[in-house]
Amino acid sequence: MANRKYTFALFILLIFSNTIYSQNNNDIYSVVDHEIIIKDNWAGQSLTLVKEGSNYYIIRKIFGSGVPIVEIIKYNVRFNSDYKITTLDIESIQNNSIENYGLKETFEIYFRNNKIEVYLNGLKIEILE
Repeated sequence: MANRKYTFALFILLIFSNTIYSQNNNDIYSVVDHEIIIKDNWAGQSLTLVKEGSNYYIIRKIFGSGVPIVEIIKYNVRFNSDYKITTLDIESIQNNSIENYGLKETFEIYFRNNKIEVYLNGLKIEILE
C-alpha cells in the first residue's frame, strides 16, 4: 500500500516537473509565414516574416478600402536574437505609390511568452492575434 503511494507521488512529481522545467522552444522562427494583422484607423496593415532562400524579409501589406492591397513593401531584416528582429532598409516597393522611397520606418518584432509584440519606430502598436 505504501509502495503505491510513493509510486503515485513520484508520478505526479514527474508530470509537474516536466511542465515546470520544460524549455519554451518557440522563437521568432516559429512565426515565419504567419501574417500579423495591425490595427489602425484605416483599412489595416499586415506584417509577415518570410524566408526566401537563405534570406529573411518582412513583407508589409497596406490594405485599402477600394482595393484589397494598396502597397506591398519588402524590408530586409536583422536577427538581434532568436526572439527579436528589426527591419533594416527597404528591399522593394511593389506599387511605388509611396512617394518617399527613402522611408525611415523601423519595425521591431519580439516573440515573448508565446506572444508577438510589434513596435514601429519605438512605439508599441496593437495587433490582432
